[in-house]
Amino acid sequence: MAVLSAVVVNHVAKIISASGMLKHVYNHVPGTCRLVPGVEQGSEDIALTSSGLAFISSGILPPGFILDPVYFSFQQRILVFDFKNPTKGAKEVQIVPQSVKEDFMPHGLSVYEDKSGQVRLFVVNHGKGYKDRVEIFRFDSDSNSLHHIESVKHPLPYSLNDIVATGPDSFYATNDKYSTGLYSKMAETWLLLPWSNVVYYSGGEAIIVADGLLYANGVNLSPDGKLVYVANPTAAAVTVYHRHDDNTLLFSHDIILHTGVDNICVDPANGDLWVGAIPRPIDFSVHMQNASHPCGSQVLRIENPAGENSSITEMFSDDGRAGLWGSSVGCYHNKQLLIGTVNHRLMHCTVDVPL
Repeated sequence: MAVLSAVVVNHVAKIISASGMLKHVYNHVPGTCRLVPGVEQGSEDIALTSSGLAFISSGILPPGFILDPVYFSFQQRILVFDFKNPTKGAKEVQIVPQSVKEDFMPHGLSVYEDKSGQVRLFVVNHGKGYKDRVEIFRFDSDSNSLHHIESVKHPLPYSLNDIVATGPDSFYATNDKYSTGLYSKMAETWLLLPWSNVVYYSGGEAIIVADGLLYANGVNLSPDGKLVYVANPTAAAVTVYHRHDDNTLLFSHDIILHTGVDNICVDPANGDLWVGAIPRPIDFSVHMQNASHPCGSQVLRIENPAGENSSITEMFSDDGRAGLWGSSVGCYHNKQLLIGTVNHRLMHCTVDVPL
């Protein structure tokens, strides 16, 4: 009986820690911050081109949550934001053909640029009937349009969250849960079952390259392509893997962050990670059921993520009073920070503090 009680107490303690219910959120910003007009239905993930053009996924209905009915009126879109002209705000990208949008729920994003300068956008798409897939588009900057190339469907990428492209038609992707149904996903979360994994796809074939994760969320590559980073919000950590020549992964270490990490942006200049996070996930769960309930936002910068002594700096933190609720991503470019949310607004900040 004593052993069972100890197991239960330990499990409850882990849930309390993961929920952030004992955490206090302090407010600070890296410079001048403003809400980007016209973005009010989410900006869940952001992927940047080398020139500073940011693609943004908007309108997601996150799987695994009981949702406020207001979210079902959201429009599913891909937006663009140009860091060179931040005052122009974000605008919608046209998708060609329009029929792709008939079954389109964008989530994680990744940009692939080839040597000719062609830009491809990889989009996690939550199809109807739990039929997740990856859409690959070619971007035409002249017409501000995404031209559909192919839909990638495979049995292994089945509960997709995020994606990072490794080639014109290859990628790593995270399955955030083993289950696909609403209540089975919720049970998997609360029981802390380590059934989540990372999949590598190329040439029509897919393999599981990392498993045993509580919640594989955001994924990204180091600038040299030798490391893979996976955000694990339930474990409050970013897991670092060495990438082998055959694209399999070897666990290196965890970077413990003590917060609900989500998507990861990588600074191509120095390899720093910029991680969007929700400091009190318990508030976010309430926010999903009641869209008017505020929740906090946070962006962390991780220097030397490949080493054992990473340096972690909180670059942005807000308890909700700044009007940004539930941050999921923070991308840095040219002394600017763009912060996205799961289903709320988009914020642009200047970074005036020394880095």
